[in-house]
Amino acid sequence: MTQTGPSRQSAPLQWLRELRESHGVAWDESMNTWYVTRYDDVYALLNDPRLGAQVETYCPPGLSERQRRTYWRVTNFVDLWPVFSDPPRHSGMRRLLLPLFTPAVIRQVVAAVAGSVAASSTTVPADRMFAAVVRPALTAGLCRLLDEPEEALAELADCAARILAIGAIESYDPESGLRAEQAMDELVGLVAERCATPRSAFTSTLSRAVSEERLNLLDAAAMYAQIVSGALEPAATAVARLLEALTGPQGAAIDLAEDLDEAVDEALRLATPFHLATRRALTDLTLHGHAVRAESRVVLVLVTANSDPRRFPDPFTFRVDRTGARHVAFGRGRHACLGAVLTRHVMREMILELNAQGLLRDLPPLEPVWNVEFGSRFVYDVVAGASSTTPRPR
Repeated sequence: MTQTGPSRQSAPLQWLRELRESHGVAWDESMNTWYVTRYDDVYALLNDPRLGAQVETYCPPGLSERQRRTYWRVTNFVDLWPVFSDPPRHSGMRRLLLPLFTPAVIRQVVAAVAGSVAASSTTVPADRMFAAVVRPALTAGLCRLLDEPEEALAELADCAARILAIGAIESYDPESGLRAEQAMDELVGLVAERCATPRSAFTSTLSRAVSEERLNLLDAAAMYAQIVSGALEPAATAVARLLEALTGPQGAAIDLAEDLDEAVDEALRLATPFHLATRRALTDLTLHGHAVRAESRVVLVLVTANSDPRRFPDPFTFRVDRTGARHVAFGRGRHACLGAVLTRHVMREMILELNAQGLLRDLPPLEPVWNVEFGSRFVYDVVAGASSTTPRPR
């Protein structure tokens, strides 16, 4: 693949979109990777049994021996996360996680989010609402999900954030790798404490699985890391995008009584917090005439699929009247996000409670301030548009 136009590092979203329009399926020799960028292909391959979960075999060039050891420790740990595992291991971990997402638990989490919003000041300034109301409410929900006090959750979330900061291999930084390795060791220690003295239904389940040798501590820590990293920041990012729509030009066309479910899904499509679903070919296969060999790294690009104009006309416009293709922000098939239903319920309740408390009334246009990496986009804050000097990457 010839490198022209925007670069993978300086403008990752633009680079991926241009790849979608010029190639659709493309081989990048520098990364030993096939990139699949168009909606129809991504949608089909997410549920294709010929592709397995990520098991990393590629190491970025130019690392010292110490940096290589760190890289492999961290990537091998990430490969243990349920979303990067295949059956039968994946099936066993998924069964252990299912009790976290029953209707009864979802109702409790949603109630915790609503209660946190209701307890907030009704006079909070617009440019403080996200930090002072939205984030604390999402944290309250996650505390309830894991039965963790806020201080303990903060330790877990800090570890998960440092691990997640390694980003995609395409943008791997040795210093981030070192911080991720330290966080991984800290997280294993925290999970070991919980398994030794369980204080919640979830930790009791993990403790039994470890004692019966169905899991080891690294597995248990990987499950914690996925839950914490996959719950808080992605939900915050999607809520930020929804607030931008509700207070922007499209807001007048959104009826919260009629359109909220569609608005939630449109925010998730446009946000797509995690950009990539990394897979490996389990057998030789052909993609658009390209011969893909077994064990090749295949990256399904969710973010470009979700903005593919072939399936989403005028893709960057927030529209609640879209029909046809459904977004793939949560993936699809056996690796689809277990928390998809919970996230939708939390987002819906967040907006309804903000509205009930009068916090959405007379707001100026709000604008997220993004942190965009090659493999993800998360929100720093949401500010009044006139005070933001940071352009919003689409």
